[in-house]
Order: sequence, then C-alpha cells, then structure tokens
Amino acid sequence: MSRAVIRAWMDREGRVWMETGQKQPKTGEMIIELLNGHASGSVAWVNAQFGPLERLGVQREPKDNGAST
Repeated sequence: MSRAVIRAWMDREGRVWMETGQKQPKTGEMIIELLNGHASGSVAWVNAQFGPLERLGVQREPKDNGAST
C-alpha cells in the first residue's frame, strides 16, 4: 500500500508552503501557497523572497479502523 505524500516547504520564519498542483504557464515551474492562503508563487520566487526554503514531506497517516477520537 502506497501512502500519499504532498510536497511542502518551510521558509526561514517557520511558515509552511504547500504545493498547489498548478504550474507557471510560461516556465512550467510549480506554484506553492502559504498554508493560510495569503500568498502564493513559484518555488523560485518564494525562495528568493522568504528563503532559504527547507523541503518537507507531508504524509497522510493510515486510517485506524478501530480507534475513536
């Protein structure tokens, strides 16, 4: 069973940026968005403005069929 992994980055201030699934039309570069949605841009632009970016991986946890929350 494979797990879904979402690409994410953390900027120098500890804010998390997530991939949007969109790309820049001219360059094809991935667009990422601040987790609260207040800013977005290409990875290169975000790195230049808020970097250096640290690459993270967000992984969905497996479903626990017997546990209640």
